[in-house]
Amino acid sequence: MTNVKNAIELARGGHREGAFTSLFERGEAAIPLMAEAFRAEADPALRALLVEVIWQLRSPASIAFLGEALQDPNPDVWKQALDGLVTLASAESLRILEAARETVRPFDDDFQVWLDGAIEDVSGRVDE
Repeated sequence: MTNVKNAIELARGGHREGAFTSLFERGEAAIPLMAEAFRAEADPALRALLVEVIWQLRSPASIAFLGEALQDPNPDVWKQALDGLVTLASAESLRILEAARETVRPFDDDFQVWLDGAIEDVSGRVDE
């Protein structure tokens, strides 16, 4: 966790690209540590960074976490989660996206527009 914390502090100090690279280089094995850091982080910009790094690793192991991040109230965070779920298009990511229609901000029109676009994109690439 220390390396993840160090990278977050680097981002907090204004070195986002360096933090991104440091986190990305940790690889798929660090996804649980980054998810833990995400849950503890108050700054939405840093939560969005963590989500972006996780989905950029392109690991199917991150799909459940991206579903969790989709519930974040900050648009920068949930948009990163949507990007990841679309990038990792699978039957599982499609189920998460469809379930979000009813459970995640159903009265938020902006969220719903983005969500509908993601569902359309993923369903066009996935055989259910």
